[in-house]
Amino acid sequence: MNAAEGFPSRLSAEHRAIEALLRRLNRSTTRAGAPDEEALRLLGSLRQLLAPHLLAEEAHLYPLARRCLAAGDALADAAGGSHAAIRRLLDRAEDGRLSAGGRRHATAVLVVLLRAHLRGEEERLFPALRARAAPRDLRTCERRMHEGQGRRPGAPLRGLPPGTGAIAALRDHVSGRDTSGHHRSP
Repeated sequence: MNAAEGFPSRLSAEHRAIEALLRRLNRSTTRAGAPDEEALRLLGSLRQLLAPHLLAEEAHLYPLARRCLAAGDALADAAGGSHAAIRRLLDRAEDGRLSAGGRRHATAVLVVLLRAHLRGEEERLFPALRARAAPRDLRTCERRMHEGQGRRPGAPLRGLPPGTGAIAALRDHVSGRDTSGHHRSP
């Protein structure tokens, strides 16, 4: 498999891990009598997966799209808006003041938006980049995204689904969260 065919293998693996978590979250929020704590725990896990993933896309994938695709600027701008909406919806779904019904609604909207975003990347953006970007640029983007997530190649991920990418170091540094998932004081 050449670089163009395999790009972006790590992002696609992360997409599969995010989708697996979305299925668990969806089951949790649609099951009658499911405890709200379970939904909050799954939303926290989703945040851990998404934070470094979205940052890596913004730092490396979308600049490549801007350079290589005719509609790259519009695509990158739309993705930035989608990322911002995903973050807002995740914040809303995790809001401790929400009722269980409010959390279910916010989570359902988040799941729909996130699935549409992932599908758009898999079905449109990735094939367009494989077709138009130079293999060297694809390899560089993939390597930088992996390095930017603070993980050594082949390093094991403990407690997370396979293919989720490195999470803790980048998330903690960029989002201002400590290792327990709470915001640090400025």
